[in-house]
Amino acid sequence: MIRVLIADDHNVFVEGIESLISGSPDIEVTERCYTVQSVMERLNQTAIDVVLLDISFPYIEDGLGLCEHIGRTYPETKVVALTMHDDASLIKRVVKKGAKGYLLKNTTKTELLQAIQAVYREQHYFNESITQILLNDSPKTRRSTAGIGARPHLSPRESEVLTRIAQGLTTQQMANQLFVSAKAIEFHRSSLLMKFGVPNTALLIKTAMEMQMID
Repeated sequence: MIRVLIADDHNVFVEGIESLISGSPDIEVTERCYTVQSVMERLNQTAIDVVLLDISFPYIEDGLGLCEHIGRTYPETKVVALTMHDDASLIKRVVKKGAKGYLLKNTTKTELLQAIQAVYREQHYFNESITQILLNDSPKTRRSTAGIGARPHLSPRESEVLTRIAQGLTTQQMANQLFVSAKAIEFHRSSLLMKFGVPNTALLIKTAMEMQMID
């Protein structure tokens, strides 16, 4: 039996993931953790095979730090990132920190079970959508689309956030409109600054307007 720990600070999501896994003949959710500290305590007390980790737990750097800690301290425990973030640079950071799999929270039951089984067998797991994101961000793809004034590739969510930044909305207003948390908006804001290569929001808007990505 593959013993699974779900690490997420949203109770409803944890319950939903557990319901997807329930009934599987070879996978069992043995622990549910809502804080980083509780994850560390449980891992210290109980043998866990796979951790399903929300990488924003509760913030990106906390999730990355926890992922790295698990890989370093409990090498027999495999991490699958289960998150809403579809940014290629973050996916690569998560893998570099030791995660063996990466799934978005809209994944199917079949993909979730396949991911757990794959990392348990010492394999990596990325579904088709994650693989495509990484392929689109490959050096070869970037070279083929690069050029003077080339537009950065934005995810649909980043485009939505960029538009609202230009409209002057606050972080909370954007979060309310897009039905996500404020920390998710801040993550996308940071990602936009990095992709445009600018240090602040004012230059972000100016650069995006010059590239005709916003009005």
